[in-house]
Amino acid sequence: MTPPTTLTSTPALASAARAAAALLRTAATRRTLALVLVGAGGFLLTLVPLLRGYVYDQVVRAPLERSSVARLYAKSATFFDPATQRRRAGPIVLTRTVTGDAKAGDDDHAVWIEFASLTTLEGDRIGYHERRVGFDRRTGAIADCCGAYVDGDTSARQSGLAFRWPLGAQERDYEYYDVESRRALPIAFSGAETLNGTLTYRYTQRTLPVKIEDVATPLPGRLLGLPGTRSAPVTRWARTERTIWVEPVSGVPVKTEERVRHTFRTADGVDRLVALQADLRTPAEDLAANLAEAEAFASWTRWIRVVLPIAGVALGAVLVGAGLLLRRSALAEHEEKVPGHDLADAR
Repeated sequence: MTPPTTLTSTPALASAARAAAALLRTAATRRTLALVLVGAGGFLLTLVPLLRGYVYDQVVRAPLERSSVARLYAKSATFFDPATQRRRAGPIVLTRTVTGDAKAGDDDHAVWIEFASLTTLEGDRIGYHERRVGFDRRTGAIADCCGAYVDGDTSARQSGLAFRWPLGAQERDYEYYDVESRRALPIAFSGAETLNGTLTYRYTQRTLPVKIEDVATPLPGRLLGLPGTRSAPVTRWARTERTIWVEPVSGVPVKTEERVRHTFRTADGVDRLVALQADLRTPAEDLAANLAEAEAFASWTRWIRVVLPIAGVALGAVLVGAGLLLRRSALAEHEEKVPGHDLADAR
């Protein structure tokens, strides 16, 4: 049953509609409405550059707050176990935990801290890195600020990219900071690839062997293939082939593969023993989560950079056009009602 209030209000609504129509039939009212429409349309058209420029720069950028855990797995890896003085084989996992120091960041820079732990699936630690990085929230470029360090070394100067690519990443090479060599090295664009329906850009970096450690305890000669039983001092050397897939609109890395090889080298410069060999990859569940984050960020970017500006231009143009037509109609009607000899005064 229709509520009584609806029935009783119908005549009133009809009367109001007739009154509004009658009001619009007057030339003066239409001229006023035309000015309003043109003004509103002009406002929308001037708002579009602000959306694409100022609003985009202020709203779309990497967050200050961050709490994430990313994993890379190797199903079959070879590594040296210092506890047993033997090489072992089996699956390992690299866990990267990132937290944001929101208080240290500002409008331009975010400060994130990364803890990277390489372990067996049972939790035995094989390697560990920790770093604090300040970076530009729009370009992803590392900034030399904010108490940055690598493994406690505050003198380490980080540069290049760390956690994010620039918003609107391009098909070109970048510089990417390698923690083990402690320097920024080229990471080359190597093609576009669709992952789970999302377009990504693929970048590849190959590092040269670099010394990362003077091993504190000499290793037995038998392990190093040396004659006799005497132990020998060794240094640890590392090289990595790294491939990162990035969703280009958001600049968010969604997938990583790292082919890691560490060796023990004696004083004569010869690699004597493989200390670590692993092909680490982002698992499917982490890839899906990373793609969801990137797509949400990219969608927000498209709304501000594309959808809202196009809608603003279209609606603004319609309002301006409607206002001009309404004004022309009002002026034409006014001229028809005013006698010819009075037109000059009426205008």
